[in-house]
Parts: sequence; structure tokens; C-alpha cells
Amino acid sequence: MNSNWWLAIVVLALASPLSKQSSADEGDRVPEGKVVVRYNIPYAEGAGFSRMADIYQPISEGRFPAIVMIHGGAWFAGDKSYDALHARRFAAQGYVVMVINYRLAPTHKHPAQIDDCFESIRWLVSNAETYQVDGDRIGVWGYSAGGHLAALVATNPRSGIPRVKACVAGGAPCDLRLIPDDSGLLQGFLGGTRAEVPEIYEAASPIHHVSEDDPPMLLFHGEADRLVPIAFSLGMRQRLEDKSVACEFLPLEKKSHIMAFVDQKAIQQSIEFFDRHLKP
Repeated sequence: MNSNWWLAIVVLALASPLSKQSSADEGDRVPEGKVVVRYNIPYAEGAGFSRMADIYQPISEGRFPAIVMIHGGAWFAGDKSYDALHARRFAAQGYVVMVINYRLAPTHKHPAQIDDCFESIRWLVSNAETYQVDGDRIGVWGYSAGGHLAALVATNPRSGIPRVKACVAGGAPCDLRLIPDDSGLLQGFLGGTRAEVPEIYEAASPIHHVSEDDPPMLLFHGEADRLVPIAFSLGMRQRLEDKSVACEFLPLEKKSHIMAFVDQKAIQQSIEFFDRHLKP
């Protein structure tokens, strides 16, 4: 990762459909084709503000598998609106999708971000009846920093929080130990350089927590990604295979970090992956 990471944040922000979400009031139920969207639902309180989620539901009867979707932005920026188009597409295919905001660095350092991800899962299962969710079929999807958090949810479960049954992590920096010792890139997120707090970099790395009982994972990554090199996903793939965890890997030829995020093949394969692991 390098300074171009911030360019990716800007591009994602410009490309995201913020206006529609910002115009909706808390809890608004907005029909959009085959999907109904409930905007700005608080799933956690504290620190003087609420953490919000948008919930996308199929317009149909019954209980559905659910996906918690986690936005990117280098842990320092980003918004749930980044993933709006993806969430709508997943919901149209029969999933309840909870797209979350989470606390951001540097104001909030690790583990605040992953704490919020787990809290969103706990909240979703607790409110399963309200949102037509089958609480036994929960998956997690994320890209970039969101992919890192999704992979950490999958590999480092917490007592008292329902475990996800499948995980998709795209463009994800799964081994923060690859960051140079003296790099200040993640100081605001992890509280120091890797030389200063190596134990935190290790604990925050999904690859460090991989074990035989992890859920199936799909990793996708742009082969031309210079922001988060594909080596991050290749290393994670190898560790999962070493531990006999079901793993699928989708390299995206000639795709940069941004282009991999919007790649339609990756989104379609994500849906098919969840269909295999979350639907009867």
C-alpha cells in the first residue's frame, strides 16, 4: 500500500450514490424495484453518536439469508453508500443486506472498527424477525479495508456473537505484517508503526487467525492493484488452503484497486458463492 490509497478513497466517494441516502430519513422504507431499503437504522449507541446501517430487503414473504456488507476507505474514511449498488443487486437475488457504517480512525483506533462489525451481526440476529432474516444463515462481504474487516470477522470469531457461515473479501490487506516496520501509514489506525506495536499488527491480521473451523471464503483481487498488491490475497489463500478451509480465489486480469471493486464478474461470483453456502 502507498499514498495512492487516498486517491482510491476520493474516487470511491465521487462514484458513490450519496445523494439518495442522505435525503432519506431514519428508518424510511423506500421501494426500489424488487427491493425495499430502510435507511439510517441505528445498530449501536455510544461515544455520543449512533452507528447507522442501511438495510436492503427483497420484496417478498419469508425468511432470507443475510449479508453484512462492510465499506472500504482505508479504515480512515468511507460510508455505507459506497456499497449501495452492490447491496441492491444482492437483495434482488434473495438476500437481506445490512450495509454498515463503523467508527473511523484516527479518532477511533483498532479494535473499534471490528467491534462495530461484530455488534452489527449481533444486532441483525437479534432483529431477525423484523427484517425477515434467517439468523442461522449470515454471511459477510467487504472490499479493501472492508474486506480486511470481513476476513477478520470470519477468522477471529467472538464468544456470544453468531458466527458467519461464509465470507467474501475483495482487495483485502489480510496480512498487516507485510507493512514496512517504519511505515507510518497505519499509525492512525493501529496506534503506531509495526516496529513500535508488532503485536497489534499481528492481532489485526486475518491471516494470523486462520484455523480449520473457519467458514468458506471467496477472495477476489485485481492483478494490477498497486494500492493493495495481490500478494496480500495470495498469502491468505495459501494459509486457508494449508488449514483445509474451503477457499475460492478470483484474480481479475488487468484490474486496478478501483476497477476490481466495480467488476461485475466479481460481484456475480460473490452472489453465486453465497448461493452455494447460504441457501438450502
